[in-house]
Amino acid sequence: MAKPVFNAREGEQIFAEKVSADSWKTPRQTMERQISGKFYFTDQRIVFLASGLLGTESVSWEIEMKDIQSVKACLTPPFFPFGIQILMKDGSKYKIGILKREKYIEWIEQHISPAVSV
Repeated sequence: MAKPVFNAREGEQIFAEKVSADSWKTPRQTMERQISGKFYFTDQRIVFLASGLLGTESVSWEIEMKDIQSVKACLTPPFFPFGIQILMKDGSKYKIGILKREKYIEWIEQHISPAVSV
């Protein structure tokens, strides 16, 4: 399989691209594990493309902004203040480690769909 690449969708607004950071937890992982790569933040989704030579497609991922329930700051191992935890509407969680996390948390909060009241 070819190494995954980022392709913007038509009309997609890119906030930040090729941001070096780490993915620490995804729903596919049973334990936290540091996977280095590049993040792409857009008004529609967050894309993580893992770095490395082999197997990067299995640990790369993307999530839609409309599927995010909430986002908050957290710690990354061992106790570094770089983490962002993303809770999805289906209950699954993602954890990323990134410098200057406050601006990314703010960006995500501004672009997630508000809960629908009945």
